Amino acid sequence: MKNFLTQAEKLAYDEVEKTGMPLKQHIDLACEISKRLAKELGADADIVKAGTLLMDCLIGQAIQEGKLEKHIEMSLAKANELLKKSKLSDKQKENIRHCITEHHGSDKFYSLESEICCNADCYRFTSIKGFSYAMRYLREMSFDDLVNLLEKKVNEKWGLVSLDVCKHELSGQHEILEKMLGELKS
Repeated sequence: MKNFLTQAEKLAYDEVEKTGMPLKQHIDLACEISKRLAKELGADADIVKAGTLLMDCLIGQAIQEGKLEKHIEMSLAKANELLKKSKLSDKQKENIRHCITEHHGSDKFYSLESEICCNADCYRFTSIKGFSYAMRYLREMSFDDLVNLLEKKVNEKWGLVSLDVCKHELSGQHEILEKMLGELKS
């Protein structure tokens, strides 16, 4: 698994270098949160890390190609290239695939690991730290476009938070972000 995680990390950060997306800070934040949640909730930390690194690995390319809605499919295809060459078990591979495909939510998650990936992804916009990274590093957008994007992402991601521990941690931050966005729009 260690070799696979090294390859997944290289892929994720190389794509950030090539395309600028996702934000490196957002990957780091999601990895930090997912690692902590895996430990707290008794999930497989390696599967969670792999899923977190790979869930948006081709989002930058998808944005550049005008195919944002296909970023999950594209990221999964790229992850499958790595998975085919790996020595991971079929069960591990399947779990990683679900971490990628379910990171925007699911009515019934395949595993605790895929639910953790989804929730860790939400911190990118529903935590004050993740929101601040977006404000800092997406400056090339017009201010109004940035505020509209952030409002959309904050609401979208808040609607996907499913783990009680994450709801508890993020509810106060979400309220602050909603108030701030309201002020930024007025």
